[in-house]
This record gives sequence, structure tokens and C-alpha cells, in this order.
Amino acid sequence: MIQLTKTFFFDKKYLLFAGIFVLSCVMMLLGEREKVKFGETVVGAIFSSGERVFSKAIQMSQLWRENQFLRRRNINLSMGLQHLREAELENVRLRRLLDFKQESGLSLLPAEVIATSGSQGINSITIAIGSQEGIKQDMPVVTAEGLVGRTTKVFLTCSVVQLLLDRNCRVSAVVQNQDRSFGIVEWEGGQKLKLKGIPLRSNIQLEDVIISSGMGGIFPKGLQIGKISKIEGQELGLFKKVELTPSAQFSRLEEVFVLIK
Repeated sequence: MIQLTKTFFFDKKYLLFAGIFVLSCVMMLLGEREKVKFGETVVGAIFSSGERVFSKAIQMSQLWRENQFLRRRNINLSMGLQHLREAELENVRLRRLLDFKQESGLSLLPAEVIATSGSQGINSITIAIGSQEGIKQDMPVVTAEGLVGRTTKVFLTCSVVQLLLDRNCRVSAVVQNQDRSFGIVEWEGGQKLKLKGIPLRSNIQLEDVIISSGMGGIFPKGLQIGKISKIEGQELGLFKKVELTPSAQFSRLEEVFVLIK
């Protein structure tokens, strides 16, 4: 009995049959006028329910379209704002580079950085100018902050620049103070540079500026390389252990200058 009752109430076919049967019985018991009135009421209720259902569906569809439109508009506004911010930052960088070019008096060719490489940090970059702009091998590359490196491979429309953060890049340097000690700037890993060959008796201090000495034939004299950030003496040796913080920000290179000799 319980199983029969469950089958009756949960099976849609039985419910539909029961509803039609009850409706038929009601129609038979009514008179002609009552039948017409009852029919009109039932039809009106059906149409009213259908109208509410379809109206709700149409309303939801309109809300969905409006939501999609607002989402796209929000994305477009956000992208436009990002472009404006990027243009403002680029304008600041280019103004600083332009001021540096005018103040330095050097013959500088601007270039955009289009790629970086290096298995353990960035030790080379690719710039978007090459031999057709007059670029040659072993030309110094600088920013407004300081020396970056030198060109090593030159193609028609681009060039590879070896950074100071490369074990094969060495620069003859001098301490910019009264002592004028000479040394060699090298990279031995990390984000710092080493200044080799500074005698123990040299009078150098933290924050002293290190510039290129002009010796070696590649880098002209006076290009800023970095500042002394650490000094350690070697009691059994002849030279001090000197560490430099590079002036150029190698992790944020976007535009550079190639120094035309």
C-alpha cells in the first residue's frame, strides 16, 4: 500500500491523469454557464502563469546582457587607465634620459630593450637597434644612472649587450676621490660588483663613487659604475676586498643609450 502511494504521488504520469480526471468530474457536475466561466478562469490562470514565467525569463535575459555589457565596459576602462599610467611613467623615464643626454654632451643613440637573458639572473639584453643605425661591436651602453655594459653581437636591426653582471665583462675603474686608486670591476655572482686590485693602504670609504678610468679602449673615462658598499681588508694579502652597488638598475632596464665613439 505504501509503495503504491509513493508511486502515485511521485510519478508525473499518474499526477497528470489524476488532475485530468478531477477536472473532468468538476466539468460534468457544472451547468453550461458555470462550465464556460470555469473554463475561462482556468485558461486565464494558465495564460497568466505562462506570461509571468516568460516575462521573468525575458527579464533575466536582459539583465544578463546588461551585466555582460557593464563587464566589458569595466575591462575597457581599466585597460585604458593602465595605458595612461604606463604612458605617464614612460614620459618620466624618457625625460630623465633626455636630460642626461643633453647634460653629458656625449654622442648617444637611444635604444629600447626588447629581451633579456641569463640562466642565473640577467647578464645580457637585446636592444632594438643594429648595424643599420651604425651600431658596432664593443660600443659602451649606458643609462642615466650609469654604465650598463657593451655590445657584443650586432645584427641588422638589433644588438646583444653584455652587462656588467657577466663574468666575462671587466672594466678598468678609478675611485672618484683624492686618493684616485685604480682597480678592475668584475662580477662574481649576485647583484653586487667587486673592485679588485685596491691596495691595503688606499684611503677609500663607503659610498665613494667608482667610475671608468678610460683604460682598455672600450669604455671612455668618467662613466659611473657604482658606489662602494663594503670594504674588507686582507691581512695576509696585498689588496682590499671591495664590494660595489651598481649604479644601473639591471632588473628594470627598459631604455638605454649606446655611446657612439
